Amino acid sequence: MVNVIEEFVQGLVKKAGLENTPEDFRNEYVKKLTAEVQRRLGIMAVQELDEQGLKDFEKLAKDKTAPKPNQIMDFFNARIPDFQVKLVKVLEDFGNEFVQGAEKLKGAKLS
Repeated sequence: MVNVIEEFVQGLVKKAGLENTPEDFRNEYVKKLTAEVQRRLGIMAVQELDEQGLKDFEKLAKDKTAPKPNQIMDFFNARIPDFQVKLVKVLEDFGNEFVQGAEKLKGAKLS
């Protein structure tokens, strides 16, 4: 899942025309975008879980070792119907929102 998010965020940076910005700025922006994508995916996933699923997820998250991304994906795929479809929808919505916002900012700077 981490690779999917990283690839998605890198694609957003390119789509928004930010790939030629200073490296420090771009790296910081990538971190912020990644955190926001993870937050939105987490919200969606938690909203889709039933009460037992939430308890099971808390148990997984509180384990002594942090769950690996593939464990989290397996968990959500097993407990959320059409999880992959919902994941793609969250990514698409966020991507569209971000690119539109970037285009508005570019337009405002040119005016």
